[in-house]
Amino acid sequence: MAMLTAELPAVEEFLSEGLITEVLSIIKSGKEASAYLCRAHRSLGARFVVAKVYHERGRRNFANDAIYQEGRVILNGQVRRAVAKKTEIGRTFQSGMWVNHEYDQLCALYDAGANVPEPFACADEALLLAYLGDATQAAPQLQSLSPAPDEARQWRDTLLRDVETFLAHNVVHADLSAFNVLVWQGKPWVIDFPQAVDPRFSPHARRLFGRDLGNLARWFERHGAGFDAERTAESLWRRWESGRL
Repeated sequence: MAMLTAELPAVEEFLSEGLITEVLSIIKSGKEASAYLCRAHRSLGARFVVAKVYHERGRRNFANDAIYQEGRVILNGQVRRAVAKKTEIGRTFQSGMWVNHEYDQLCALYDAGANVPEPFACADEALLLAYLGDATQAAPQLQSLSPAPDEARQWRDTLLRDVETFLAHNVVHADLSAFNVLVWQGKPWVIDFPQAVDPRFSPHARRLFGRDLGNLARWFERHGAGFDAERTAESLWRRWESGRL
């Protein structure tokens, strides 16, 4: 256990600030980051938390990342020029943007009452989040489950309410699918927001919003709870544009 903690310098800030006491095990490794189960300090009011540690820049795989970055504002002119020129400083800053951006989205949406993991802290290359699961297992992905139609309809309605809450707070997930939804204690929780876009500024937001809903609709159709993704997307988008969300 101590060895695993020592091998993760990205969580050193969480340790030094007394937020966690130990890294226990790896939960999942993905294209952009890995999630680690950590023992939480009692001050957090939880037994366990998750450290989401982003891979080194060269190992990340944000496909077509310019689509998600377009429209994000970098106020510091020197940094903005460095990013545009793809200098080492610019690449380092842009790498950190993914982490900070995800943390900001989670903070806003958690405060809005959406079903997302509570964010506790952010470091240069890692996030500290609420753990969904218990001592024996982490919450499963929606993708791995086969609910009865009644249960699937409940999960569908919860997710659509969350998608509406996201949009009302100017967030389009932009990578939403059954792989980025966990189910715990009878309801779905949406995770993984580094690629989220702001529909006020992103020229790709409407298309990405429709894609998110299409991904969900295809999964729920297979489990007896399908819905018209494009009609739902258009209705929500029109309400958002008119300020009625």
